[in-house]
Amino acid sequence: MQNLIKLGISIGDPNGIGPEIILKALSEEDGLNGIIPIIYSELDIIEFYLNHLGIKSDINIIDDPIKAQYGRLNIFQLSNSNFKIDFGQQKKESGKVAFQSLSKASEHAVKNLIDGIVTAPIDKNTIQGDNFDFNGHTEYFTSITNNIQSLMLMAYDKLKVGIVTNHLSIDQVSKAISVGTILNKISLMDQSLKRDFQIKNPKIGLLGLNPHSGDGGLIGQQEVKIIQPAIDQAIEKGFNVLGTFPADGFFASGNYKEYDGILGMYHDQGLIPFKILSKNQGVNFTAGLPIIRTSPDHGTAYEIAGKNKASFISFQNAILLAKQIYLNRSKD
Repeated sequence: MQNLIKLGISIGDPNGIGPEIILKALSEEDGLNGIIPIIYSELDIIEFYLNHLGIKSDINIIDDPIKAQYGRLNIFQLSNSNFKIDFGQQKKESGKVAFQSLSKASEHAVKNLIDGIVTAPIDKNTIQGDNFDFNGHTEYFTSITNNIQSLMLMAYDKLKVGIVTNHLSIDQVSKAISVGTILNKISLMDQSLKRDFQIKNPKIGLLGLNPHSGDGGLIGQQEVKIIQPAIDQAIEKGFNVLGTFPADGFFASGNYKEYDGILGMYHDQGLIPFKILSKNQGVNFTAGLPIIRTSPDHGTAYEIAGKNKASFISFQNAILLAKQIYLNRSKD
């Protein structure tokens, strides 16, 4: 088979649903045509989950991505820490395993030893340490690729929703929004829609920050002083941008269907409607980076860890989107 694509997979927090959704997704052969997956993990963790889930697989243990084989469960063996799975429990030990997996897979992605990386959910508290001082995967990948900015872009079918601010508390959001920041995010979205999704002239809709998009300044000044000026400058630069739109009516009316990309101002403003519309089958893609990184659109789900109840669909979609973006970028 030609054009095989190697995708690294970090296991996330091993006490969560990460290993479960990974192994379920990889057992679906029809959905992995042309993909060589490499799981970065201790072998004991994978063997434990295979046995727990009743999944049989042909394991190929490797110490170099070049040794990965198509049609086998490739495991890049990490150092053995004798970690014991404790379903649903938030522990520093599981955070250390999650970081070890993430850092090695990321290193290989940055060095172009693999074609992309798909990350399983981490616990953002337990993973914190000397080498990980970030609010999430998005900020981590932005840093290790030496990028000043990136764009959290949620994708499902034709729906693409990005956000100007990432993992910030609500009281920090308005302080983080500026004309320059919005312009940068518009540019990143435009570039990604063109390159990664092959949309020739993307139409982007911008949401307001305040209720009713500020009602002309009656409910906040951000739309008047920051967001609209950013839209005006973006139009002058040749971007196909319209706004600002009140977020509630924009999604409730179905107006979102008229746009190739939607840019919200903060996390929940974009992700709540996205997850409802995508039925939790969407993908989180970090746009604007030299490497390809995708993930499922959910967290560790400790409450169902070990119960064999986790859906693998979002993770499978993350694998398939990473493959498609790689193929699209190869057209450049």
